[in-house]
Amino acid sequence: MTPLPDLQHGRGRSGPVRQRRPVYVDLLPPCNAGCPAGENIQAWLAHAEAGRYEQAWQQLTADNPLPAIHGRVCYHPCETACNRASLDSAVSIHAVERFLGDLARERGWAFSPAARSGRRVLVIGSGPSRRGGA
Repeated sequence: MTPLPDLQHGRGRSGPVRQRRPVYVDLLPPCNAGCPAGENIQAWLAHAEAGRYEQAWQQLTADNPLPAIHGRVCYHPCETACNRASLDSAVSIHAVERFLGDLARERGWAFSPAARSGRRVLVIGSGPSRRGGA
């Protein structure tokens, strides 16, 4: 994320400021910056808002392959960071994410094939389980 420019140090704040120019700062939206999963929330939320649920699900699963689970267990800090909360109320992002995951299971949407990265995954811990078949 791009750091904000320091406007209070280095130069005095009084007198003419003709030599100062505006600085373009490209920042993430607050909800994207607050998302622990690193999702591109605006992209899939725009599809969902327009009623293109399968496209929204495809965009969502590009970053998070388990939206139905994540929509239920995430503590949704993206909603706390949402700047819409000061206007009326925060967007219920986790509810939309859960809805998309449930709809995908109901309609049988398939993941688009991913290119192999050559990386391997190690899963540690499986929760309570029994050894053997008994």
